[in-house]
This record gives sequence, C-alpha cells and structure tokens, in this order.
Amino acid sequence: MVRPLTPKRSGLPLPSTTLMLLRPGNGELQVLMLRRVTRASFGGAWVFPGGVLDRRDRDQGLYGRCLGALDAHASRALSVSDNGLAYWVAAVRETFEEAGLLMAVNACGQSIRGTATQRRALIEGRVAFAELCRRGNWRLPTRRIHYVGHWITPSAAPRRFSTRFLAAAAPGCARVRPDGREVLNARWFNPAEALREEIPLAHPTRHFLRTLAGLGSLEKALNWARNMDRRPIPAVRPEVRRIDGRLMSCLPGGEVLGPYVRSNYPVASEPRPN
Repeated sequence: MVRPLTPKRSGLPLPSTTLMLLRPGNGELQVLMLRRVTRASFGGAWVFPGGVLDRRDRDQGLYGRCLGALDAHASRALSVSDNGLAYWVAAVRETFEEAGLLMAVNACGQSIRGTATQRRALIEGRVAFAELCRRGNWRLPTRRIHYVGHWITPSAAPRRFSTRFLAAAAPGCARVRPDGREVLNARWFNPAEALREEIPLAHPTRHFLRTLAGLGSLEKALNWARNMDRRPIPAVRPEVRRIDGRLMSCLPGGEVLGPYVRSNYPVASEPRPN
C-alpha cells in the first residue's frame, strides 16, 4: 500500500522515480519496458519500471542496507535537503512490485530472486519492503544505480510528477513477471526498435530511448550513466503551448516534443488508495 509523500490535491508534483534496466541481447543494447493498463491515466503507454515514492521508502534501516551510498551524497546529487536515497529505494521496490525483478544481493554480493509470495505480500501492503529486506538480509546495490535525469510535469497537467530517472545493468537472474494489475506486458526492447514501432510513449521516455539508441551497447550506456551521475543534472520543465490551434508540449528553449495529451508524462505507477 503506497502512501504518497505529497497530497494528491496540493498542486505540487509528486516525487517519483523510474529505473531504466539495461542488458545486452542479440549483440545489442536492450532496455526493459512495461505496458501500463489502459484504464490508468497512462493510457496503455510503455514505460520504465518505477512510481511514486512511499513514505516508508525513507526507512533508515533501508538506508543502512544501501551498498556504497549515503543519504547525504544522494541528496546532494538530487539537490534536495535530505532523503534523496529514498528515490533509489523506491526504484528497487517498484521494480520488484511491477516486474517481479529484484535488484538486491545477499551478504556475499550474489543476486537474489524474490519469491511470488514475498512480492504479493508487498503489493497487498501486508509487509513493508524494509521488513522483507530485514528477514532475507537483502542488500540494495545502489552504487550500481546511476542518476541520469529529472523531468517535471507541466503545470497545465491535471496530475503532476517530479520524476528522477535512474539507470542500471539488469541483474543476471532477470526473469520478468508483470504484476497483472498495473502492468499488462513486459518486453526487452532495443531502444531504436521501440522508437520505430511507434508504441505509445511519454515524452521523457522517448527522450531517453533516443539517448540509449545513440549509445548502442551496454558498456557505452553504463559509461554514459556513470558520467551523468558525476555532474549536476538540471530539471527539465516542459511547457504547454498552443501552436496552430493545437496544444503542444515544448521545452523552454522552444523545441517541440509533440502533441500534449494526458499520457505524455507518466511514471510507472501511481499511489494506490490507502
């Protein structure tokens, strides 16, 4: 059960996070994408795993399980006062909930496969992610997850999100299992292929697919992610403008992203009712 950090009706963007999981496949780079249910506000868009932060993502016990990362460093990277590490925790939690893929290791640094029972208990709110980590002595390899982007939904949108984009190599035991509730399908896409197929995509998703398509290999993509993680990342704040009678999403500098529709700026999951 997700308890969002910002009230729905405050008008402020909801803090959210999304994770680009990367792997080599058929001699090329692949990225995991999930197709959201059509009844959601995302309108069946293909997205990266992720979602709105839960208050319990700020659990100090979870922070202590994050390998090679301190909250002070994460907060400085995100230009927030504190609890920046919660974005990394939320990315791992949401990826497990939505795709059944657990970005965790044991005390020996070996990848762990979470069970269907653990995942179901987490989704249904019967156990907190921190408790699952404690019981299984899971460690979160956050040093391998790199911060690469920040997009904020236009003020004209009925719901707004402040989304941090992260990237990492997928774990070796990457067996994807859509949850069937918020996610209908999952697929490893070559980024250029995803763009050619003209599947429903949010503008930020399309932007990062174009970036990945220009890199071509897992090694180059991870080098790009590590380099991005070492520099200040400004927030991208698209605007909605009327051009030739149509509402269009545009970057402040004038670049037109495309027609503005409600599904242009999704994150992977919205808060479920308390």
